[in-house]
Amino acid sequence: MFKKVALAVVLVIIRLALAALYLGGVAALSNRVARLLRPEPRLAAPATAAGQDWPLFAETAHFRYHVRPGDHIPRWALDLAEDHLQAACTALWIQFPGQIEYYKHPSQADLEEATGSASTGVVLTAGQQQELHSVSSYDPHEVMHALAHTTMGEPPAFFDEGLATAFGWDWTPGEQGVHTRARLLLEEGRLVPLQRLLANWDFRSYKSYPAYTTAGSFIKYLLAERGPEKLSQLFRLDRYSQRDEVEGCFVSIYGQSIYEMESAWRLALEQGALAATPHPAAAGSNRLLVFMGIVLFIFTFGVAVLLIVAGERILAAIMRRLRAVVQGWRCLRAKAAGNGRR
Repeated sequence: MFKKVALAVVLVIIRLALAALYLGGVAALSNRVARLLRPEPRLAAPATAAGQDWPLFAETAHFRYHVRPGDHIPRWALDLAEDHLQAACTALWIQFPGQIEYYKHPSQADLEEATGSASTGVVLTAGQQQELHSVSSYDPHEVMHALAHTTMGEPPAFFDEGLATAFGWDWTPGEQGVHTRARLLLEEGRLVPLQRLLANWDFRSYKSYPAYTTAGSFIKYLLAERGPEKLSQLFRLDRYSQRDEVEGCFVSIYGQSIYEMESAWRLALEQGALAATPHPAAAGSNRLLVFMGIVLFIFTFGVAVLLIVAGERILAAIMRRLRAVVQGWRCLRAKAAGNGRR
C-alpha cells in the first residue's frame, strides 16, 4: 500500500513539473537554446574607448555598438539585429563581409549635430567602413542601407529606399507589413505611380510616406516574383540615373517594362493576395522556432518517461530494502526474546 501511495505522489509531482514547463517554459527554453547556437554579444568594459565621447558598448558577429556615456542598448535589440541581418542575407543571396559600426544617439538633435543629417537615422561611408547613426537601439531600415551599399551598390532612391523599407517595416515589432500599408494607400488613391518615382530627384521631392511605401511594396513583390539575382543587377545602376536609363535597364534584366510589372503588382494588391503575405525570411525564422519547440517538447516528454520508469524501479528497490531491514529487525527481536526466556 505504501509503495502505491509513494509512486502516485512521485507521478503527480512529475506531471505538475511537465505542465509548468509546457505552459510557461517551452517557448522560453526554445529561445535559450537558439541563443546557445550563436555567439553571445561581447559587452565592452566600462569606458572602453572607441572614439571621442563614444564608448564601445557591445560587439556581436556583425555589429559594433557605440553609445554616449551612460546610455545603453537592450539585449533584445542586439539579438534581433543579428536575426534581421542574417535573414536579409539569406533572402538576397549575399554575405556580409564585416561589421557595421552602429552609433546610437540619445536624440535627433544629437544625431544632426554629429552627422549633419536631420533624419532619425543615416548611413555614412568612412573609407571602406559603413557607419550607421540612429536614435533607435534597433534600426532595420538603416541596416539594410549599410548592407546594400556594401554588397550590392547604391542605386536610385526608389530601389535603395524600397529595399530598406520592405525589410524595415516587416522586421519592426508592432508595425504593419509593407504590403498591408500599400494596399491601404491603393484604396485611398494615394499609391504613387512608379513613373513619378524612378529618378532620384523625383523620389526625394515626393512626400516620404507614400513614396517609401510604394517603393517598399513593389521591391518586395519584385523580389518574391523574380528572385534576388535580377534585383541585385538593378542595384548596379548609378544613384543619379535618369528615368529612361532605369526603364531601359529594367527591360534588359526582366524582359518586360517596369510598368507592366507595376500593373501586375497593383492587381495583386487590389485582390488582397499580398497584404497578408509574410516576408519569406521571417516565415523561415518562425518555422525554425516552431520546429525547435516541437523537438524540445518531445525531448522533455521522453526524459519524463525515463524518469518515471527509473523512479518506479528505484522506489521498488528502496521498498525491498526497507522490507528486508524490517524483517531483519524482527528476526533480531525474536532471537533476543528467545534468549531472554532461557
